[in-house]
Amino acid sequence: MMREAKNVVVRLEGRAFIFEVDLSEEDLIGEMISSLSLFINRGFPIKVIQTSTPSMGRSQSMWTRILTSLKELGEWVDDLKRLSRIHRGRA
Repeated sequence: MMREAKNVVVRLEGRAFIFEVDLSEEDLIGEMISSLSLFINRGFPIKVIQTSTPSMGRSQSMWTRILTSLKELGEWVDDLKRLSRIHRGRA
């Protein structure tokens, strides 16, 4: 039996290619992000620019991080999971 389809929205904005996935899809998000490990293993650092706006908030936070190791990638994934839970109200 086939499982329910995952919703993935792809937007092209200017020079950006943007994936949108519901925050409840932690497994899908984790798989998408973990694929960046291929580039890190080949010696290509990944520059992450992350923005976050709470659903009921007006202020937006933004930070930049350069990932150069699998350890840093794993730490970022853990941070994203925590932030996702906060946004969904499960902190």
